[in-house]
Amino acid sequence: MTASLDEHLRNLERRGQLLTVRRQVDPKFELNAVVRKVQAGPNLPLLFTNVRGSPYPVASNLFGNYRLIAELLGCDIGGVAARWAELTGSSAPIADVHSAGSAEYESIALADIPHLTFSEKDAGPYITAGVIIARDPDTSVVNLSYHRMQIVDDAELRCRLSTSGDLYRIQQKMEKRNEPTPAVVAIGMPPAVMLAGSATIGPMNSEYDFAARISGKRFPTRASSIAGLPIPAQTEFLIEGEILPGVRRREGPFGEWMDYYVPPSDNHVFSVKRVLAKRNATFYAISSGSAEELAMTAVPLAGGIYNGIRTWVSGLLDVTCFPLLQFCAIKLIKTADGQPQRAMMAAFGAEMNRVLYCIVVDDDVDIHNWSDVLWAMGTRCRPDRDIMQIPGVPSFARDPHRQHWGRIGIDATKPLEHAADFERKKTPGLDTLRLEDYISESTGGERS
Repeated sequence: MTASLDEHLRNLERRGQLLTVRRQVDPKFELNAVVRKVQAGPNLPLLFTNVRGSPYPVASNLFGNYRLIAELLGCDIGGVAARWAELTGSSAPIADVHSAGSAEYESIALADIPHLTFSEKDAGPYITAGVIIARDPDTSVVNLSYHRMQIVDDAELRCRLSTSGDLYRIQQKMEKRNEPTPAVVAIGMPPAVMLAGSATIGPMNSEYDFAARISGKRFPTRASSIAGLPIPAQTEFLIEGEILPGVRRREGPFGEWMDYYVPPSDNHVFSVKRVLAKRNATFYAISSGSAEELAMTAVPLAGGIYNGIRTWVSGLLDVTCFPLLQFCAIKLIKTADGQPQRAMMAAFGAEMNRVLYCIVVDDDVDIHNWSDVLWAMGTRCRPDRDIMQIPGVPSFARDPHRQHWGRIGIDATKPLEHAADFERKKTPGLDTLRLEDYISESTGGERS
């Protein structure tokens, strides 16, 4: 696991897994359009070296490929949920720090960073991959969490703090004391720290510890001038400041994760004190609602659901909530009637916000291929018997129309009494066959 973003990018480039765009791109819409087009095709990490209006290159889609996330976690794609569950439940000692010194920084203006506008009706440019670092005033636990931030001017960002998040809880404590919340927006940290920032691990645990478990070692930190907050020593950009108490200002609209616009609302204000950039820094941006944001959210969801199910159901093999967070697919070895239904109930209990549909399949189904999941539904689910509806269950808080209430569970497993009749056909040798051994690119696939 690399100790800096630039080292990670170099590794990706050496492995042929980094796409570099050298043509100048407009930060308003065009850069995001390229990201979306790549995600619909090769879906590899991107580096834009020439972004109009800024001297800094922009990296994106670092975590949009589920297989690359699996590699970072040290497992295959079918083991991501189990690995995440293992990491969140671990209490083993953590090794010493990575051998990486502290970066040299220079002061810049907020106007110098790439000002990226993603969707047609967005209120303006946004920071989408900024991790806010803050400390609980009572426990001293350091929290890391992602928040969208609208760039207003060189002195002000506006951000929405989720009422269920730890940063909101910290800010409320400080606000009751009529004090600002010291904070640093970190952009472009080591990959393990960026992954950890997407996790929900409880108010008494720091994402820094979780990042160290992902990586296998702790990351060196430096003390920020803002309240001495610890910052990864190789962070690309630092925006130091504070969240103002009792101040809310208009933020939005913004195109969010469901591919709809969140309407304008009065949200928190981050007062910028100082902006620092590492020498030869690379900016990092996440296309909201794209494969990258969904994958970074789906992995913690799947890990939490995996933990919840294995408490009650035997034979669990894998869980995924990617590429759509409203859907959860569960793979298990079915040994008893009712087992899929128990798995569904455990899944819904473990994740109360986003997952609306839960599909349980057998061990011969690839849950990371939704065509395979749909095949199982079409051939193994009897709709009038195997679909369970749970009405009246609320979803996430920002759902004024109650459009996302209720849950659906779908049993797409083989009936045990007729299991032999549902054996999938196989073509021997198909899994190992190399098409390039049979079709020559030079002849365009024509007969010789």
